[in-house]
Amino acid sequence: MTAKQLQFVILGSGINGLSCAIRLSEEFPNSKIQIISEQFSPNTTSDVAAGLWGPYILGGTPDAKCRFVIQNKKVQIEDFISIFVVSEDGRMNHTTISCNYGELDLPIACGKLNLSQITNFQGSYSVAFMYATFTCEPSKMMNYYYDILSARNVQFLQKRIQSINCLEMLNISSNAIIVNCLGFNSKYVFNDCELFPVRGQVQKVKANFVFHSIACESCYIIPNTDTVVLGGTKQKSNNLNVNFVDRYNIRNNCHDTLPALKEAIMVTDNVGLRPVRRSGVRLELENITSANGRNYAVIHNYGHGGAGITLAWGCAGTVVQLVQRYAAKGSKL
Repeated sequence: MTAKQLQFVILGSGINGLSCAIRLSEEFPNSKIQIISEQFSPNTTSDVAAGLWGPYILGGTPDAKCRFVIQNKKVQIEDFISIFVVSEDGRMNHTTISCNYGELDLPIACGKLNLSQITNFQGSYSVAFMYATFTCEPSKMMNYYYDILSARNVQFLQKRIQSINCLEMLNISSNAIIVNCLGFNSKYVFNDCELFPVRGQVQKVKANFVFHSIACESCYIIPNTDTVVLGGTKQKSNNLNVNFVDRYNIRNNCHDTLPALKEAIMVTDNVGLRPVRRSGVRLELENITSANGRNYAVIHNYGHGGAGITLAWGCAGTVVQLVQRYAAKGSKL
């Protein structure tokens, strides 16, 4: 099997699915790529996220694996800065560092606040830390990816995939490599009993005076380009409805931490389900046989929990590596 013969069908159009499409289209420019998803931005789980770069709610993912994925292909912060300086009209909301994560330990510029610095925040805190990071807003990044992929003739199909048998009904060739980025829906399509949802409800407000992210036990406050994201919940639940008790608690806790937010204008409430996996992120190739006996090579890439934007680029790099090994063998495993 040669690179020019490769066909990819990516299931899911969140930040992980689109990152895979970008990296596969770069590595295999002559390949055919199709993205199938029930929802596209702005209606994906990724769109709910504030995009603060850092590992969060990763289930059983080992620290070493998380670190490897983050450093995969030496992801450069400059790549993200070049995009968001434009989208934010030249203004950055977070401290940015021109460096390469592949050459540094994590986190960067981490330090302990002294007592006088801690008193700047409301609440009875005795210990606090600060570190340098940035926000990479999934909605803006995904729109940027859509433009690139459309220019590369990637096809988009809005369709709900309920089982592997749906691929046959869509006339997907058995020679196509399936990249599964369905997130929590992998529980049903691929019968993964290790997956469970962690419900995240947030509120987005107008507060252009907030320039630093704040996180404590009761809440988090993360500035984005147009709004500030107030959060949030970490509930083992699949309820996608806005809960008014959660809304009150989120706003109240954030007000207690940063009283100036009492004057912030509410824009919207959002709810998403983080796909958490008991044994951690699943990144592997599997040979699957449909009910009609058709074999498919499936590369799984899901279970990123609350760190989808953080792990997406590195995990997509691992997907490329799995494809390269598979293509080199010239046949399905």
